[in-house]
Amino acid sequence: MRPFHDVDVEKYKKPLTLPYIKKVLGSFVHYYTPWRPLFFLSLFCSLAGAGMQMLIPLCVYRAFQENNTLSVILFLIAGIFVLMCLIAVCNYICTKYGHIVGVRMEADMRDDLFAHLQKLSFNYFDKTKTGHIMSRITNDLSMISELAHHGPEDISAALIMFVAGLSVMFVINPFLTLVTIIPMPLFIFWASRFQGKMRKGFRESRKKIADLNSQVENSIQGIREVKSFTQEKQEIGKFKSVNASFRMIREALFGTMASFHSGMRFFMDGYSLLFVIVGVILNHYGKASLLEIMTFFMYSKYITMPVFGLLNFSEQFHQGLTAYERFYEVLQEDSSVVDKEGGISSDKPVKGDIEFRNVSFSYNEKEEVLKNITLRIPAGTEAALVGESGVGKTTIAALIPRFYDVCSGEILLDGLNVKEYSLEYLRKNIGIVRQTPFLFDTTIRENILFGKPDATEEEMIQAAKDANIYDFIMSLPEKFDAKVGEHGILLSGGQKQRISIARVFLKNPPILIFDEATSALDNQSEELVRESMEKLCRNRTTLIIAHRLSTVKHAEKLFAMKNGLLVEEGSHEALLQKEDGYYKLLYSMHSF
Repeated sequence: MRPFHDVDVEKYKKPLTLPYIKKVLGSFVHYYTPWRPLFFLSLFCSLAGAGMQMLIPLCVYRAFQENNTLSVILFLIAGIFVLMCLIAVCNYICTKYGHIVGVRMEADMRDDLFAHLQKLSFNYFDKTKTGHIMSRITNDLSMISELAHHGPEDISAALIMFVAGLSVMFVINPFLTLVTIIPMPLFIFWASRFQGKMRKGFRESRKKIADLNSQVENSIQGIREVKSFTQEKQEIGKFKSVNASFRMIREALFGTMASFHSGMRFFMDGYSLLFVIVGVILNHYGKASLLEIMTFFMYSKYITMPVFGLLNFSEQFHQGLTAYERFYEVLQEDSSVVDKEGGISSDKPVKGDIEFRNVSFSYNEKEEVLKNITLRIPAGTEAALVGESGVGKTTIAALIPRFYDVCSGEILLDGLNVKEYSLEYLRKNIGIVRQTPFLFDTTIRENILFGKPDATEEEMIQAAKDANIYDFIMSLPEKFDAKVGEHGILLSGGQKQRISIARVFLKNPPILIFDEATSALDNQSEELVRESMEKLCRNRTTLIIAHRLSTVKHAEKLFAMKNGLLVEEGSHEALLQKEDGYYKLLYSMHSF
């Protein structure tokens, strides 16, 4: 049995060097490419709206000029109204299509992430919690979507408003303009003090929500075990512990955010007060008119708003950046099993001759699970692996379809190293029936057709008959369209097993692997499954893994394993003839 390594993928994150940041941002910008027209439309409207907003105070300033005629004043008032209408249209377009761009980018990222997960080998899933993966696919990508939409628009609009506002103000009164920008370094200084803290806090928060998801998933999936062992209080305690940890991280983060925002609010209010005081003094000494002060006060809001908006954006940026880093880290994970480019595919039919040559394997690069295994299963032969739990039987079965790659030695299929075959073709020629089959939460039809999605109705029915499950299916009100429930919970163990065998019948591979396929079944279910297995095994290379030795004594070749070593091989009768033989000892212990 393979060990589970609960390894936190956070340890794999890259240091924040400039080349790494450039690489991350480059991959992020790539997702804008398919939606450039909508993105540029949204960006243009954002910039246009900001630009027109800066014209309103200028129109007000012009309207209060003493030498204006009534027609000029009415024209300026009409201009302000038109600007307001155009700004509203720009805001509508920006809000709608900007969010659409963000949602589409999120969908593209989710597609890429899911597709990449499908390419990763079992090693990655051995060390990564499902809850962490789910957190990246859902919560993290939603945060990235918001950054993708608001980031470019908010920054561009803020810069336009800031630069345009200062330019107009400088034309009206240069001295007053210089006075108004004096406090700006204080804003930047205060914000810089909290950037690192907020980024660290958001990263910890994302990690803890992933832990929370993982705890919920474990408890819900194992709810039957929890209730049968009356461990509800223990599970509640575990959840409270993870939830409390998440709460404390969030509380610390909100403390940092509160300090940041309250400080910025103080500086903003102080800036307005400073502006009024300076304006009154300058007006007293004839350096600024009341009209200029009023216009400047309007513009000061348009300057402080984008500054405050940029500082607020830094919070969103850190949330989106930490989320994208977590997404990017998964995309950088390489599969330990590499598919050979141009590997053997459909041009070479598989006979099913399997050979292990001096194969050794370790899951963690420390403790060897298999040690120098050499064995051969000729094409069309029914063979069995026997031995106590944890000796490496399931590992051997997992190495043949290259769910893992050997650490040393080689595995041959029809005389060629399995690495010479394309992964798709190799696995298409191998059918696997596990002790606990996995059924998808859908209909019986879809679960059987998983073995061959393009199969005809007749082929599916025949597969169900061969698997001894057809009569049961026809007894259901919805027949093949009956739901099986999550993990097949609405079916018995034997029914699930026969459905899994039916889809292998449909797949029709030349090589079969049965991994404890009948060990968890009652006698009646076992007999039905055994009959379907016998039909399925005809004229195929078959490898059976079993603890119950009475079920494999008919196999043509038996391989006995102990502590990762192959200690005996031969037929059932031949192995029983060995004095003090390991298989003989096992058989005497397990026979009944």
